[in-house]
Amino acid sequence: MNQRPIASPPPDQWLAPVLQEAGVLLGVQVEELRRGDDGTIWERIVARGYATEEKILDVLVSHFKVQRADLGAADPRAVTLLPESVARKHQVFPLAADDRTITLATANPHDLELEETLRFVTGRRVTLKVASPRAIAERIDETYQPERAINRLLDGLNEPNIETMDELELGSPRDPALDAPMARLVDAMIADGVREGASDIHAEPLVDGTSVRYRIDGVLKEVMRLPGSAGPSLVRRVKILAKMDVTDPLHPHDGRAGVRVDGKVIDLRIATVPVARRGEKVVIRILDQTNLRANIPDLSLPVQEEGIFRTFLGSREGMVLVTGPTGSGKTTTLYAVVNELRTGKVNIITVEDPVEYDIPGISQLQVSEAQGFTFATALRSVLRQDPDILLVGEIRDAETAAIAIQAGLSGHLVLSTLHTNDAPSAVVRLRDLGLDGFKIASVLKGVVAQRLVRKLCLACSVPITIEDLPAEARPPKGTTASPRKAVGCKACGGTGFRGRAAVMEIMPVDTNVAHLIEAGALPDQLVAASRPLGMRTLWESGLDRVWQGMTSLDEVVRVLGERSQEDEEESLAAAAAAVTAATASAPAAPAVPAAVRAAVAAENSGKPRILIADDDPQMRRLVRSILERDGYEVTEAADGLDALDQVEGKSFDLMVLDVDMPRLDGLGVLEELRARVATSGVPVIVLTARTDDTEARVLDLGAQDFLTKPVQAQSLQARVKAVLRRAKMP
Repeated sequence: MNQRPIASPPPDQWLAPVLQEAGVLLGVQVEELRRGDDGTIWERIVARGYATEEKILDVLVSHFKVQRADLGAADPRAVTLLPESVARKHQVFPLAADDRTITLATANPHDLELEETLRFVTGRRVTLKVASPRAIAERIDETYQPERAINRLLDGLNEPNIETMDELELGSPRDPALDAPMARLVDAMIADGVREGASDIHAEPLVDGTSVRYRIDGVLKEVMRLPGSAGPSLVRRVKILAKMDVTDPLHPHDGRAGVRVDGKVIDLRIATVPVARRGEKVVIRILDQTNLRANIPDLSLPVQEEGIFRTFLGSREGMVLVTGPTGSGKTTTLYAVVNELRTGKVNIITVEDPVEYDIPGISQLQVSEAQGFTFATALRSVLRQDPDILLVGEIRDAETAAIAIQAGLSGHLVLSTLHTNDAPSAVVRLRDLGLDGFKIASVLKGVVAQRLVRKLCLACSVPITIEDLPAEARPPKGTTASPRKAVGCKACGGTGFRGRAAVMEIMPVDTNVAHLIEAGALPDQLVAASRPLGMRTLWESGLDRVWQGMTSLDEVVRVLGERSQEDEEESLAAAAAAVTAATASAPAAPAVPAAVRAAVAAENSGKPRILIADDDPQMRRLVRSILERDGYEVTEAADGLDALDQVEGKSFDLMVLDVDMPRLDGLGVLEELRARVATSGVPVIVLTARTDDTEARVLDLGAQDFLTKPVQAQSLQARVKAVLRRAKMP
């Protein structure tokens, strides 16, 4: 009969008696830990929930009279003094060193022989500080073998299911080099970004690592933080994917790549730029080929707006302009128009910088300023190609504007973009470029100004009554409306929104409006003349989306209210200039009425939602009573895991977080919050009774403030108000 081999005792048997002496463990728990065979004593204590890592460290600091190690503040130069093999064998990590002393982090300050061994290896006197074995192992991986840290990140990501276009075109077996950790991480990062609906992926070198962020529905969210040593490898892998020069990190580079994610073809536009003293930053623009199939109905315009839009697109000559800031969806709108006009019976040519999507059935020209192939140069060449429809990516200068207008006057339909705040300002911009008012009036068929607002999540948004809207934002009597508001759920990442829609200001140009343009009329006069043709301002168009339940009033105010003060000043100046004009009309309304902005601001600041996470019910009740007296809506969580469950299903404006909690301590909660897309921006105030270096650690992990227990009511109130105020600042 074979006997089961006796397992060797764990090296940290000394830990249980020390914790028992400190009153952290009971005698029965110590006996149970000694009988276990699953890992070290430290791992068993944490896994069984007998004590948190923070509590264990507190006991070790007190018992052995040593300091707690700050692994995040380690000096990289100290690493060169300790070989990786020694660091892994003894589970220590170098923190700092000088000519005589080296400071090391260890989880075993009980080992008296360790100091002597390490003194012999390093040739220096050894000073020990304590840290958890898990944190030391992770730091060793990040420093000596960053690919191990990357593998841990990969374990938390879904299978990428991604293929490069080279693999698809050549049909060759996958290169084994592509299975290396960094190649797998880049694949997983791109696939995850596509699945999350990101428009861009940013990888930016920081002082202590590399931050990876996704831009989702126009907002950047950090999704992971890589070791600093992994940053160059990530950039190099992305450059290889885009066939860019990997040997030149000192200059900006641009490139393209194609991948297929979950069977869907995706184009990637990649740009790198050197960042002073930190390395290279890379931005990956995700161009989903499904956008190529978009046409005018896919823009989800109200029937009235779509009808006006189609009216001036029905022309076979003249010019149609789409205006708005960068990222407002102008390219998507123009491509939708091109798809509508692409019947096979007309010759369509585009001049773009850059060509974002390859559209079958049309000729697309890529502008290259470095080679002297500008918009103006390209337009001259295109006019000799017998085009019916011209798409000019952007009118940037007087020469391009003059050629584009001449093309529109000579029997071509010209589609282009301008950077102006609203539709009538496009006329002012063309005048500023030196164009004659008569030519502008003759060629212009219509102008579309647009912005993108986030659409409410269908899974969690809830209806509100018309009376819940400010008086100035309510629909006219007799109008059917079904407004809704954002809540936040798992499906939308807690934001309350999913996807975006266009808000448009469409200004058609008829004979009357053309006469005003020729006469040099002001923007507000053009608005007044266009209203009988069905024109609505951006604000009115945004309200229509609110009444439909497509978006919220807060979102419309956020998007359109950014330049509200400037718009009001411009509007008043225009009105003053037009007082003596015979054709003067009332000035155009500001982007968002001041009363609506005030009402939305008051509502948003009325009852911020705060989550209190503390395992002490008396402390939770105390903090809750203080905050509720100030009018906050307060929710409680009994420990770290409970807190994470709460934030996954509901959005909060602030979290008040205790450090020492069972199951998952406050530091673990903070790390998890910052690693998740939906919660990376939630402000956190940390509470603790500790007097060590915890404050520096939590602030380094991304907490906004720190309070020492016992909590003083006035101090808590002031800090909560300050953090909430800073969170609302742009």
